[in-house]
Amino acid sequence: MSGDAGIRLRLDLAYVGDRFRGWQIQPAARTVQGELRDHLERLLGRPEVPVGAGRTDAGVHARGQVAHVTVRDRDEAERVARALPRLCDRDLEVRAVREVSPHFHARFKAVARRYSYRILTRRDIFDPHAWYVYRPLDRAAMDAGAADFRGRHDFTSFCKATSLKQDGNVCDVAVCAFEWSDTCAIFHVEANRFLHHMVRNMVGTLVEIGRGERRPGDVPRALAARNRAAVGRMAPACGLFLEAVTYPEHTLDPAWRDPDAPRDEEFRNSGQTDTLPAEPEPDAGPDGPRSEP
Repeated sequence: MSGDAGIRLRLDLAYVGDRFRGWQIQPAARTVQGELRDHLERLLGRPEVPVGAGRTDAGVHARGQVAHVTVRDRDEAERVARALPRLCDRDLEVRAVREVSPHFHARFKAVARRYSYRILTRRDIFDPHAWYVYRPLDRAAMDAGAADFRGRHDFTSFCKATSLKQDGNVCDVAVCAFEWSDTCAIFHVEANRFLHHMVRNMVGTLVEIGRGERRPGDVPRALAARNRAAVGRMAPACGLFLEAVTYPEHTLDPAWRDPDAPRDEEFRNSGQTDTLPAEPEPDAGPDGPRSEP
């Protein structure tokens, strides 16, 4: 559906990333977007493709993914709110469904995203959603390295080379810090936007600092280099979680209308904006599939 017709719904989602081949619809693969589309078709009698705030890759989990979908009328909105959470299995949870402005856009109206990454220094067979690094890490060195990411920087060195953005690779990082326990380090990072593989490359570099393979001062040098070869090995997808997406409060008000909406016409169709051809998944290496921030 396009334009101002119908009712726009915000979906708050959580999912176990290693049960899916990522967010985006792919042929002959189980994806989060594809599963939601199938459930919506069952409820509405037609395919409606949800648009996500972030196109998480294979193996990346979410506790706070946000998507939107547009339905035709109040009856359909109530049907989706009531039945969609019940249709999803234990790998995918619809935590909330609520009406928002018809000009709300899960991806393009977001002003911040927050990720976490879990690292284990002691093996735990009951905790598969973390990267086990086999040996102790230098906490002080990793904390110092993380601090150097805070602020406004060009993250060209930390993104996938084929995903360089035409509008530049500058990101404003508001939060970048570790939370430590005896056997686990949780990396928290929040920014206005993220580049493809950015968080996993940051984590990989910080772990190399923690192992003594790099120095904390290498982070500013890597940022300045604007070259992927200047950073460490990319961390595996298994420990990465999309925790939250932040929007201006007024965009969540069903009565709000965007004064710039005519310029956003191409983004208003919920069935077209998030279904670009997917890149083929690379073969899994020793750390599993390699993907997303």
